[in-house]
Amino acid sequence: MISRHTILYAEDDLDDLYMVKKAFEIHDHIQVVHASNGEEVLQHLFSMQENDIRPCLIILDINMPILNGREALTKIKTVEEFKEIPVVLFSTSSSSVDKQFAEKYQVEFFTKPLHFQDLEKIARQFIDKCNFEINKIRSSN
Repeated sequence: MISRHTILYAEDDLDDLYMVKKAFEIHDHIQVVHASNGEEVLQHLFSMQENDIRPCLIILDINMPILNGREALTKIKTVEEFKEIPVVLFSTSSSSVDKQFAEKYQVEFFTKPLHFQDLEKIARQFIDKCNFEINKIRSSN
């Protein structure tokens, strides 16, 4: 079951976390669940699975301690129950290596914007991804 209200966001920088949560605040039907590293993302996913919940989107920062965004994405894509959940890489990096990595795993790559208004636009794109995922699941049932 997909919870259209839940976005799982992995971010170790508390300032970035605050700004993203602020950008989602105007969308009161969205709940942002925070993980501070990739290992916590996997723990949240398994915990959600036990409760028959699946996020509509996973947002991964690339540079995190313990298990970074690339490593987390690689593990997520190996778990049958998780590999179809949409994932985006969201980083301060604009490296072509990171973009190629995203392409390899067929996920979108977003560079974190400098201005809050741009972050609000990206938040809307993330919500559109959730809505698309929900509609896809509903039409397949």
